[in-house]
Amino acid sequence: MHTQTMDKIRRLLFSFIFMMSGFGMVIAQDSTQEEPTQKPLEKAPFQSGYFISDQTVSLPPARTLEFIIQHDFGTIQQKWSDLWGIWGSSNIRFGLNFTVTKDLQVGFGTTKFKRMQDFNLKYIIARQRKAGFPVTITFYGNVGIDCRNKSFLGNNKLSSDLDFASIVEDPAFEANLINQTLQNDTLYGMDYITYSQASGLKGANPSDLSSLFDHTFKASYRFSYFAELMFAKRFCKEFSAQLGVSWVHYNLIDETEMTYNHANGMKNDNINISGIGRIKVSPQTSVMLSYSQPVFTYLNTAPWPNFGLGVEIATSTHAFQIFMTAANGLVPQETVMYNYNNPYKGYILLGFNITRLWTF
Repeated sequence: MHTQTMDKIRRLLFSFIFMMSGFGMVIAQDSTQEEPTQKPLEKAPFQSGYFISDQTVSLPPARTLEFIIQHDFGTIQQKWSDLWGIWGSSNIRFGLNFTVTKDLQVGFGTTKFKRMQDFNLKYIIARQRKAGFPVTITFYGNVGIDCRNKSFLGNNKLSSDLDFASIVEDPAFEANLINQTLQNDTLYGMDYITYSQASGLKGANPSDLSSLFDHTFKASYRFSYFAELMFAKRFCKEFSAQLGVSWVHYNLIDETEMTYNHANGMKNDNINISGIGRIKVSPQTSVMLSYSQPVFTYLNTAPWPNFGLGVEIATSTHAFQIFMTAANGLVPQETVMYNYNNPYKGYILLGFNITRLWTF
């Protein structure tokens, strides 16, 4: 009797274990089916992180070193006399960027104009996925440092209550400084004169100007900043487009020009809206189009909007872009804040970008 009872218990136990095992398999199958699957990534919308004068959302692969040469010639206005700007005043920038991870790149560049040194960062916030997230979102930012001699940063303010008698040795220069501050206050309501004004007065001399500058100059005057949020979409293998919204700030600006050029008191800052588009015409060749518009500006004065039209030839390790554009700042905050070339009057120039990648 005892043996029959134990057999029944064993049969019931085995039946329960078998039933629970099957139930667990069903649950596991159901949970696997219900688990959301990650949509595959779409291909990058652009083949290079540079696009004429703009940045793109794209990054090279992780652990990649990128070398960039950016070069803009002079404007075409002089025609034959300087071979449509090729012999004219040009600007050039060399840069090195390193992709730390697949989403993060850091870099450094040096530019001819203003001897500008820039430290930059680019980070991909989200990526476009096939039948999933519709766009790639990337942040780009930099800090620019104007490394010219401080005598070139001649737009800092000399306060009218500065004790010129204790700073300036030349009596004629001292008298003219005081007279100019009074004129500024009477005519323009300005309680200062600019260093540029002071350097043009009779009696101005390097020693006194240097003394004035030492009393007013700050190292922070050299710094400028740029930050941009970019949204890009690869619509098909032939066409990609991007919209960017950026902010620019200069600690020191050309006071005279910015007072008259910028609205709403935004003299040290500006906001820029940009759009770029790429049409592939072959596996390696694309047509490029870009346009950017500073927000805080009057229609009849600088900074003027920038545009670009060009061709890109790209491989897995190289990209070569040749284009026509208006601005020649190369560092993005210079393009936004100080583009004096009016494209509507034909002030355009020829430029090119070359990138080379090494993956470790």
